[in-house]
Parts: sequence; C-alpha cells; structure tokens
Amino acid sequence: MNYWMMFWTGALVIAGCSFAVITAIVSVFGYRDLMQMFRRLTAQGGKENE
Repeated sequence: MNYWMMFWTGALVIAGCSFAVITAIVSVFGYRDLMQMFRRLTAQGGKENE
C-alpha cells in the first residue's frame, strides 16, 4: 500500500513541477512577444497619424 502512495506522490510532484516550468516559460516568452507587438503597433500608429 505504501508503494502506491509513493508512486502517486511522485507523479503529483512531477506534474506540479512540469506545470510550474511550462508556466514560467510561457510567461517569459509571452511577455516578450507582447512587448514587441505593442512596440510595432505604437510605431504603426505614429506613421498613420503623420
């Protein structure tokens, strides 16, 4: 019985760590992409107003 509890505890820890790593990667790269998109939109908006 103890082996099943260790197995599921390990599976939960691995899943939680994987989720945390994937969330961090998506947050960092997503933020960078959003900043680039806003810079391009700002530059385009300035050209259209001229």
